[in-house]
Amino acid sequence: MNPTQLSKVICVCIALFSSELWAKSFVWQVSHGEQHLYIGGTAHLLPASQFPLPAEFDQAYQQAEKLVFEADISQLAKPSINSMFMSLTLYQDGHTLNSVLSAESYQHLQETAAELGIDINTLAQYKPDFVLIQMMQRKLTQLGIAGEGVDDYFFNKATQDGKSKDFLETIEQHLVMVFSISDGVENEWVAWQLNLLDDAEQYMQRALTAWRSGNREALAEMVSEMLDTEIGHLEYQRLLSERNKGWVDQIDTMLQTPEIEFVLVGAMHLAGPENVLDLLAERGYQVRQLSVD
Repeated sequence: MNPTQLSKVICVCIALFSSELWAKSFVWQVSHGEQHLYIGGTAHLLPASQFPLPAEFDQAYQQAEKLVFEADISQLAKPSINSMFMSLTLYQDGHTLNSVLSAESYQHLQETAAELGIDINTLAQYKPDFVLIQMMQRKLTQLGIAGEGVDDYFFNKATQDGKSKDFLETIEQHLVMVFSISDGVENEWVAWQLNLLDDAEQYMQRALTAWRSGNREALAEMVSEMLDTEIGHLEYQRLLSERNKGWVDQIDTMLQTPEIEFVLVGAMHLAGPENVLDLLAERGYQVRQLSVD
């Protein structure tokens, strides 16, 4: 898997698929006085059969002057970034996957990889974060969930239409975050991720139903289940909560200008404790879910 493909499966919990149509979707208008912008919760992977997207996405896009994404994944093609990618995913100190994990964890990982058609020996030098993303990519492909995501769709559309783009974090920040989640808790992380793999199809369908219907409460319930475990809580803090707080500061700055932005982030960033929408509401902004009849 090349870095560009890899970036699309980083937040696999919101890689969704369905043919259902609903009256609402994961798009909100955030305003204060005359200033406003739009925030859309995305699925990072989505089969072609799910396009066109719900009308609320197009409504926000048409009114926006700038598109704001989590990170500029097009930068992954740069040699310097690719070099950084390799340094983050490969052990540089003589460790191997087998030496870092307990015998039990490694055996479980090896058996699950084999079921997916992956030879774990070819990944011996890689860190657990990378290995598990590889395995999730294979699982999603088998489930038929490997198409262009909402983020990619709007990134390409904004480029074609000449709309300006901005990013909430640098690609360097993004990569460091993704490939340091398991640091110090490798065995627990492997067990957690393998459980998600086992339940991937059911989990995706639950998340899909919430996303397509704009149901934040249902997605928040899934977050609550995630927070019931120590490792799930750690994942939530590192992947979602910590980033949300930094993003809200940037969105707050955007709302001080007349320019209208359409901010696109993974749907899980808009549900659960310390989510982006609630943090903005706490600052006095009015948050209204879009609905196109």
